[in-house]
Amino acid sequence: MAVEYRLYSAADLSGDALASFMADALGGTVIDDSPDHGGLRRVVRDGLDVTAYRVIPGDEAYAAGVFNFPHRITAAFRFSNRASEQVRAVNVVLMVRAVLSLFDTYPGDGVLLFNGEEVVLQKLSGQVSLNSDWEEWADIPELRPLGEGRDIRPLPQPLL
Repeated sequence: MAVEYRLYSAADLSGDALASFMADALGGTVIDDSPDHGGLRRVVRDGLDVTAYRVIPGDEAYAAGVFNFPHRITAAFRFSNRASEQVRAVNVVLMVRAVLSLFDTYPGDGVLLFNGEEVVLQKLSGQVSLNSDWEEWADIPELRPLGEGRDIRPLPQPLL
């Protein structure tokens, strides 16, 4: 089973703009699998597949309501279970960097969840916070510089 992280955000972007942003941030390629994609775009790179889209009204995620922000965009990061540990670690760093860059570039709150329930990082009321209890901070040393100058602390886990 592949590992998945989901970004839910209030940033006001189109699906195309989000996919382009993620492709640039991840060093990936945007692909469009079918003419009737419904606004979904995929960004691929070795060991990582990201589905990026603008949320259709009425399909907002429950998590956005829990964190009290309007859910406008989603990026689902799926890590290949066939990739090496080194490739996976590089992709985790790229994902965190991409999400932090999105938070820094666009207004709007958001949350990055591991497996749909563990808060990895969040932007609420304009404040970006990183979950110090997330295991990857200790396991991947290249993540540490991404937290410099940011609020790093145990975050509430209302979805667990």
